[in-house]
Amino acid sequence: MVVHLLPLTKLNAMWNWNEMKLPTMKTENSSISGRYRTVFLLTCLFILSACSQSLTLETKTDVPVPLVTKIPLNMGVYYDDKFRNYIYEENSEDRPNWAIKSGNSQVELFDQVLPSMFQNISHLDSIADGQANNIDGILAPEVEDMQFALPRETRSDLYEVWIKYKVRLLDTEGNVIADWPVTGYGKSSTEFLKSRDKGLQAAINSAFRDAGAKFALNFARVPPIRQWLADKPAVCSSKVTDIC
Repeated sequence: MVVHLLPLTKLNAMWNWNEMKLPTMKTENSSISGRYRTVFLLTCLFILSACSQSLTLETKTDVPVPLVTKIPLNMGVYYDDKFRNYIYEENSEDRPNWAIKSGNSQVELFDQVLPSMFQNISHLDSIADGQANNIDGILAPEVEDMQFALPRETRSDLYEVWIKYKVRLLDTEGNVIADWPVTGYGKSSTEFLKSRDKGLQAAINSAFRDAGAKFALNFARVPPIRQWLADKPAVCSSKVTDIC
């Protein structure tokens, strides 16, 4: 077999090397692939960031029994559905898909505190049930507001929680005798609680404890309530002498 090599000048005449273009498909595909990969990674990071900031939490409460002198009255307590199922919800840029369920804890708080304050407590299904029970008055708490502060928001090492209640005292016919605010504040430190959920839970429980203590200690100091108690013979004949 004989191979004939063409002179370089003839090859140049046959092929115009200057006008030839190398395939660029691979380079273009690499560029497009790189852009898609960047967009994909940025999207994943955005989703992960949103997921890490979302929050679903069901609170727990651990409130001690207040050391107060019992008032010799039979009281009814009414928790409406909104109170029993209270959920703090927020969906903002800083707090996407927040849902903090505290209804059970709210009920447990008052169920722990009230028996230490009064001779007897009856749970009512409605305000109207007050007339059918041998009770002296009805207490009906409501959650007015809950607020939270995270360490990254306040540039501190604290999780902070504020709770505000409105509590109504009613007679057995449902007439309002008094309504007054009860507030609670709680905090926890990132020094001991690194998890956001645990930090918030500890701060919320601290706020429950603060609200429970204030309610028990200040109940008889609310002027309309003090007057109402002074009109009760059972109270004035008891050891609760500072009321009458």
